[in-house]
Amino acid sequence: MQIVALVHREDGSYGLSFPDLPGCVSAATSLDELLLDGKEALDLHIEAMLRDGEELPEFRSLQQLQAEPAFGEDFATAELVTLLPVDIPGRSVKVTITMEEHLLARLNKAAERQGYTRSGFIAEAVRRKLAS
Repeated sequence: MQIVALVHREDGSYGLSFPDLPGCVSAATSLDELLLDGKEALDLHIEAMLRDGEELPEFRSLQQLQAEPAFGEDFATAELVTLLPVDIPGRSVKVTITMEEHLLARLNKAAERQGYTRSGFIAEAVRRKLAS
C-alpha cells in the first residue's frame, strides 16, 4: 500500500505533507533527509492513530486526489509529488535469528542506549533500511 506525499520548497528547506492524513507533516533541508523523516513521521502518525483507536482513512490514488478541487493549489505549488510505502502495524510474530556473539552484544548495548528492546531496535533498523 502507498500514500501520496506532496513536497514543497520554501526558503531553502523542504516540507512534506500527506493529503489523506491532515496534520502529518515533516520538514528538512534536503530531499533525501525529507523522505526519510517523512516516512518516519508517517509511520508514527499511523501508529498513534491506531493506538488511539482512530480508523485509518482509505488512501486515495494520485488520480483521485488530483481530481479533487480542494487539493488543486497544493498540487499546483508542489515541487514534487511522490508515493511513500505505508506500513500498517500488525500482530507481532516471534522469530529466531542467528548472529555473531559480539554483534549481539553491540546490538543489546545500542538498543538499551536508545531506549529500545532488542526486538524493537531490530524492527526499527529494518524499517529504516527498507525505506532507503
